Amino acid sequence: MYQQSEFSEIAILALAFFTSLFFTLLLTPIAERVSARLGFVDQPCTRKVHDQCMSRLGGAAMAIAFFSGVVVFAGWGRELWAVLAGASIIFCAGLADDGKDLSPKLKFFFQIVAVVCFMLVGGVYLTDLGDIIGSGPIILGWAGPLLTVFAMTGVINSFNLSDGLDGLAAGMAAIACLFFIPFAYAQGNWAYMAILVCLMGVILGFLRFNTHPAKLFMGDSGSLLLGFVMAAAAVFLTQAGPAEKGYQPVTALIIVSLPVADTLFVMVRRIMKGQSPVNPDRTHIHHRLMAIGFSHQLTVSGIYCFMLGMGILAWTVRPLPEWVQFYTVLFVYFCLYAAIYFAERRTVSQNKQVGFNLRLDPTNQFLRKVLFWTAEKSWLFFIFIWASLLGCALLAPEMPAPFKYYILFVVLFGLVYYPWKGGIKQMGIAHAVIFFGLYSFILAINVASAGDDWMRGILLLVSGAAMLWTLGRVLNTRRVRVLWPGSLEVLLLGVALAVPVLVHYSAFMGFDFRWQMFISFLQTVPIFMLNKVRLRRNPARIAQFAGLTGLALVMLLF
Repeated sequence: MYQQSEFSEIAILALAFFTSLFFTLLLTPIAERVSARLGFVDQPCTRKVHDQCMSRLGGAAMAIAFFSGVVVFAGWGRELWAVLAGASIIFCAGLADDGKDLSPKLKFFFQIVAVVCFMLVGGVYLTDLGDIIGSGPIILGWAGPLLTVFAMTGVINSFNLSDGLDGLAAGMAAIACLFFIPFAYAQGNWAYMAILVCLMGVILGFLRFNTHPAKLFMGDSGSLLLGFVMAAAAVFLTQAGPAEKGYQPVTALIIVSLPVADTLFVMVRRIMKGQSPVNPDRTHIHHRLMAIGFSHQLTVSGIYCFMLGMGILAWTVRPLPEWVQFYTVLFVYFCLYAAIYFAERRTVSQNKQVGFNLRLDPTNQFLRKVLFWTAEKSWLFFIFIWASLLGCALLAPEMPAPFKYYILFVVLFGLVYYPWKGGIKQMGIAHAVIFFGLYSFILAINVASAGDDWMRGILLLVSGAAMLWTLGRVLNTRRVRVLWPGSLEVLLLGVALAVPVLVHYSAFMGFDFRWQMFISFLQTVPIFMLNKVRLRRNPARIAQFAGLTGLALVMLLF
């Protein structure tokens, strides 16, 4: 199941991830403190959603952590030199814009310079777009470098313009990283594996401070850097990789299609109205969703879900002809924007946030008593669920040695990332870390007890009971909103769901392991929801539960 060389590579990538994560967690608070002295402050205005001055020096912390990680772990090849050359220029331009507000033309000039440096140093540009329109492969020839400049600057600006809500651009880039990493792994491209893993660590570290309500912004220096790395990965992994791997440009396009489609739609709409395409307004998809009635948190979570869905679609439709993939994506976006248009026309919930108003009001006296008892004695049910899980952990056979390192990774991540001193505003981060730990705990039990049907039956029984109790409790108390996941929860939930689709491209993970990951995800969600309903928004109780989850994971190491 495990090959030593591959396991060593994974261990090094884990180290790269943690190095970038730690640096970002360390540097971001420093950037927040010094931003006011240096003049890197974002002022509120009519087209922005924040109502107070915010630091926008987070991109500097991200850049330092990213450059430090890739220099150590990516290897000194042309891939790294190309990314460093372009990323350094794009970061400096963004930093100058954060401090002095550069003109759009000057920003665009620096973006072109960064892309040209990337092409010259890396020796790669778009040469073939594939058969995306159904008339045969589109070979670019002499127009390749020009179209590369156009395409990469388009992706760079799309991520820059999507940075309109807390955690939005960072989360979208993290999702793109998640789906690009298998490209690099299957091609044996160590440099881009390290680059993308380091960027993933940087983004998660930054989201610790940028998830709603954000403590600071990344600014243009951060959003332009994210867009550049995404554009560079899309070009290099589809044009410079082995042709037999079959990674078409349309696959990369689908992965980053949401910010690109949003930017194209907004700019075309401005031009049709006789306005400048770079004139700022509130017509981006996140602005329109909030105008319909979605809350800040729900808007970001919904966009994360759609981006994850497009990433999964990109990998599942790969066997189809390229033109079928391309037109499928066009149809998906036609449906998306049509739905938003009709929602705006009907002015759904214009003056209130989207929500649910469900309540279970049984007429049967026995059912009333059952619901009342579960409400009054919910702590007994909570203890029963966790006693069953800990019992499974104690009875499960010893885990494979490499998986113990994964558990150690999860414990270390939780200790560093959990907001131990945070209040109620950081409950979304707390719940996200708890889900990751709980999912890893149940996955470890499933891996260790593979082949034991009775153990799987107990986990399914516990998960089913948790789902029934949660639904009854929530509908009876009308606390449906407590089940709404925060944006960081959605991100980690999506990662847990998407990874089984992607690990097919990892040689040491077979079908059985992917199936165990998927089953573990289904088992985790109801138990996680039960814990959210039981603990609600009590920081002290949630911290105690996070400690319990950590101890349960540590038990599996022995």
